[in-house]
Amino acid sequence: MVAGLLVFAAAVGGAAGLAVVKSQISKIPRVSVGLSLSSEEQSDSEAQNFLLVGVDSAAGIDPDSPIHIDRDVNTLLTDSVILVRIDPDADRVAMLSIPRDLWLPIAGKGWSERVNAARGIGGPGTLIETVSDYLGVPIHHYVEINFAGFLRIVEAVDGVPVDVAQPIRDDSVGLRIEQAGVVTLDPDAALAYVRTRRPLTLVEGGNPAVDDDWVRLGVWNDLERNQRQQDFMVATLKRAVEKGIRNPLTLRRVANELLDGDSPSVTLDDRITVGQLVDLGDEFRSFQVDQIERRKLPVVDATIEGKQVLLLVEEAAQPVLEFFRAGSLAGVRVRVLNGTASGTVAGVEDALERAGFSVVERVNADRFDVGRTVVRYTGAFEEEAQTLARYVVPAPLLEPVSEIDGADVELVVGADYAAVSGAPRDSAS
Repeated sequence: MVAGLLVFAAAVGGAAGLAVVKSQISKIPRVSVGLSLSSEEQSDSEAQNFLLVGVDSAAGIDPDSPIHIDRDVNTLLTDSVILVRIDPDADRVAMLSIPRDLWLPIAGKGWSERVNAARGIGGPGTLIETVSDYLGVPIHHYVEINFAGFLRIVEAVDGVPVDVAQPIRDDSVGLRIEQAGVVTLDPDAALAYVRTRRPLTLVEGGNPAVDDDWVRLGVWNDLERNQRQQDFMVATLKRAVEKGIRNPLTLRRVANELLDGDSPSVTLDDRITVGQLVDLGDEFRSFQVDQIERRKLPVVDATIEGKQVLLLVEEAAQPVLEFFRAGSLAGVRVRVLNGTASGTVAGVEDALERAGFSVVERVNADRFDVGRTVVRYTGAFEEEAQTLARYVVPAPLLEPVSEIDGADVELVVGADYAAVSGAPRDSAS
């Protein structure tokens, strides 16, 4: 689940730190999935999508570990699938959990199954193509971690503190936390925490030793589990920063612990290079973990072939997925013009930059009675104007003009302006 530590190390450790651990990273095993990855030509500064996969392989784990509780050792499923978008130009990192029960066509097979079965059916390449084809998003890189790698990461940062809202228990994965509050999870407890799907909680005033005092917590669906996994990933990265991962020597120690052992616990695709990770570190040298954005896929419960599954709500999902499809917005230069006398323009510049656009100037319009917000553009930048319009709420007018100096598009803020959305609409109007 925290395979992202290697990828996000570029964002929290910096180029200098990654340069120190080049030799360790170069030893990470590679999997031949290059033909399954996106063929788009991407520079190191352009937005790229990483597919982070946690597999339920217990290779190298003590047979007495609670990991083996109620687990079929002959079945290899993906315990978590997270799509991470890293956009150096816009200084943005966003992640989208793909529920393991999502029902979708398996690439190249002609039939459908839950997404967590795709890797076991045809290997990592099949999983990559299944996710990419169904969601319509390019996948540029692949990172995989097994249980042993997860445990090593948690061990390397001396446990991960999480704020537990209420007692939580799941005997099927060996999880038992009897007190609410901040608790530092050791490796086994951490793995149980992110894997639990049927947690129980203690009734108010209940006795932890009495089984009947433990009742169902939540609705027991993948979305709750995804939220725990994302929370834990962020908590792990914060812990790594607290433990000094920005220090090259500390990063080296963490890398050594992660990569130690007879069997590989982390795998990378065969296209990513150590140099690319170092370049990402340079681009994200001031990035803060709290800046990581979290997205959700809209899904509904269903029963297919006797299986409890989740179905994508396709129309509602498009704005979310569009964010992972689009190119970098930092190349779109926007001039903001105030078209009202009420100061509606206040905060627009920051909102645009948070969304990923580059604001080159903020000035007054030639009038202050603009009712509806307008996006102006020349013929060469119509696509950029439509992209901007899809982020502005409510939808603005699109107005072609003969000339714009020093910017690609202009946003004339009118009295109706409400916000710049974090994700685009399906259309500009």
